[in-house]
Amino acid sequence: MNKPQHFDVAILGTGFSGAILGAILARHGYKVLLIDEKEHPRFAVGEATIPQTTMMMRAISDRYGVPEIGDCSTFEGMHKHVTSHCGIKTNFGFVYQRAGMPQNPQEVTQNIIPHLLVGEDCHWFRQDLDAYLLTVAIKYGAFVRQNTRLEDLAIDKDGVFLKTHQGEEYSARYIVDSTGFKSILAKKFDLRESPCRFKTHSRSLFNHFIRVKPYDECAVANAVWDVPQAWHDGTMHHLFPGGWMWVIPFNNHPQSNSPLCSIGLSLDTRKFPKTDLAPQQEFDTILAKFPGIALQFENARPVREWVSTDRLQYSSKRCVGDRFCLTAQATGTIDALFSRGMANTVDGLYTLADLLLTALKDGDFSAERFEYLDRLQQRLLDYNDRLVHCSFIAFSDFALWNAWYRVWSFGGLLNVFRIKKMQDRYKETGDLASLSGLNNPSYLGSLCPDLQQYEELFDGAASAVEAVGEGKLSSSEAAEKILSLFDRADFVPPMFEFPSADRRYNCKFDFDDIVKIFAWSKSALPELQQLCW
Repeated sequence: MNKPQHFDVAILGTGFSGAILGAILARHGYKVLLIDEKEHPRFAVGEATIPQTTMMMRAISDRYGVPEIGDCSTFEGMHKHVTSHCGIKTNFGFVYQRAGMPQNPQEVTQNIIPHLLVGEDCHWFRQDLDAYLLTVAIKYGAFVRQNTRLEDLAIDKDGVFLKTHQGEEYSARYIVDSTGFKSILAKKFDLRESPCRFKTHSRSLFNHFIRVKPYDECAVANAVWDVPQAWHDGTMHHLFPGGWMWVIPFNNHPQSNSPLCSIGLSLDTRKFPKTDLAPQQEFDTILAKFPGIALQFENARPVREWVSTDRLQYSSKRCVGDRFCLTAQATGTIDALFSRGMANTVDGLYTLADLLLTALKDGDFSAERFEYLDRLQQRLLDYNDRLVHCSFIAFSDFALWNAWYRVWSFGGLLNVFRIKKMQDRYKETGDLASLSGLNNPSYLGSLCPDLQQYEELFDGAASAVEAVGEGKLSSSEAAEKILSLFDRADFVPPMFEFPSADRRYNCKFDFDDIVKIFAWSKSALPELQQLCW
């Protein structure tokens, strides 16, 4: 009998996370096996980037010497190196809808991305992106087996043993599971929590459409909404009690060759329990209920088979063990709101690659060696769960949403500053140590883990929203409480006007705004100065 082909690391799944990790390890000279039941190109969600995702991809690219990962982190890089089927993203738009009523232009919020600080974000056409990343892993020497199903998997003190349905046998020193919800290792080692511990209860249905009308064309005049940017230039969200819809255009830029728009519904299973309706019928019932949304879809039609899920959320007791780990999406998931799933993925990869490269050198693949990864990924999920759970509560009333969204908006901006500081130091010094230390904060997994004052604000605001969900506080009382937290905060730049409910966007983030923010931060409290400078 032939001896099994040996590798340093076996990775299950050739999607975004598996391909990136495989490229890093192969780039550093290790033998990597990537196995997948399916093949590329293929449909995948996780299409809207956020600054935390793309900036961390650039940090990964610099730290581990894989420039192709950095190429995928900007709109320009994607169109130059990967695909012309991606859209541009300059903002997060949130439009509140009421059943049976036209949309009220005063009930909108918009979060502008500071592109002068972080570059232009992107709407990823994932089937092109994931296929490209896999070719990068192959370029650096990874061995790939697609359309390959595992028949047997064993892990002991000596290593990992794999056997495929075709009778091929492989061994490895370590195994990483990047297979997502259907995680092979979670099933083998009974890692899933039952019931799932998360408070968010949502399900989803989604598809790609053509001929979706830009929302900016759904009113007599664009100025009616009084926001700085066009809705079609960003990731748009229709909000309503019990759920939300995403609109992610790939066709919103002259350089794009795509006619597609990604459309999806995320519905609270307790308010919108799953029915026997076909997904298209259920989608049509939502359009009939909300005329403010239906305007966008007068001539639109889907181009794929619908995907319709049961409850999205799943969690794991742990995500590491002797000689194995699960990446973020294999460990658990929350909801697509705020596009944080991919951000959690790259945060985990940033840490995992470092831990694994060290283990490959000294041969210590114990669970204890990777315990920090477990803490990080579990905390990222728990924090995101609280963020999204509170958002679903806030969807019940626009005034509450208008207050709560500012907490997320400002936390994301603070995170941009801290990552940019890390990147700027690396550019100045060329010292890879500048790219270390992101994941050792006091508030692990949070939006801004290095600033205690922000985390105290987040906790106070979240507690107010949760009190609404528990019937202990009215929506208006909670909204006033959140705005008062901003009014008392001495670490929030005054140009944001966050204590005012009338200010429904964060900042234009033109050159003058950036100058004002940096000038103010230099005279702000010491902790904020340290974060930004």
